Amino acid sequence: IVCLDADLILDTGLIPFKEKFPKRFFECGIAEQDMVSIAGGLALQGKTPIVHSFSCFLSARPNEQMYNNSTEHTKIIYVGSLAGVIPAGPGHSHQAVRDIATVGSIPYLSMIEPSNSKELEMLVNWAVNENRQSTYIRLTSVPYKNNIKLPNNYKIKKGTGFEVLSGEKIAIVSYGPIMINEVLKSAELVKNKIGIRPKIVAIPWLNFIDKNWFDKEFRDIEFILSVDNHYKIGGQADRIRECLDQKN
Repeated sequence: IVCLDADLILDTGLIPFKEKFPKRFFECGIAEQDMVSIAGGLALQGKTPIVHSFSCFLSARPNEQMYNNSTEHTKIIYVGSLAGVIPAGPGHSHQAVRDIATVGSIPYLSMIEPSNSKELEMLVNWAVNENRQSTYIRLTSVPYKNNIKLPNNYKIKKGTGFEVLSGEKIAIVSYGPIMINEVLKSAELVKNKIGIRPKIVAIPWLNFIDKNWFDKEFRDIEFILSVDNHYKIGGQADRIRECLDQKN
């Protein structure tokens, strides 16, 4: 494993890695395109590169290089932090609200966003030790009180998720710690207003959903609401719509 950074070593938390493995750390400067190209060369030499930058920059600037790497069937793990509408402090330029669309369309690449630190650990293990292709890990990376707990028997299986809250008739689907926690808050409002507690499901997979799992998970549901931390076009909602279209 080698790590590549785009002059964000403090923000991305890579200082401990650099100190422990100085010969496996590469500082590429503010040059995400070069960083991803270098990662492609390292991957061709048998290394497992992990590249980290803010998602707004990593998903857009080197998108062509990411596509080239993926279609060469090399394995690279991309980590895009500060994704989505939040955080908004740095301004519009730092909001990654189209990254699922631009990265999720790259072939041979799985795009995922964990709901808590435990699931992140499991997904990193999957990306490093099980997935033979490339992975893009989308992170929000801001302080947030997280009440999400994984099921006791939870295992990583591509295209599947887990039930956060049991419910009936209505299902709300989302991903990531901020969105799912906000959805949990809204569930009580829905219950108080219409007397029905919605089922809440977290699906960490952003560009692929297992159709068989989906049909089984939502077989008793009459209405599904998708909450996307992304533009309307190209987000996880499009994958949910595809599953529903195939079901009909």
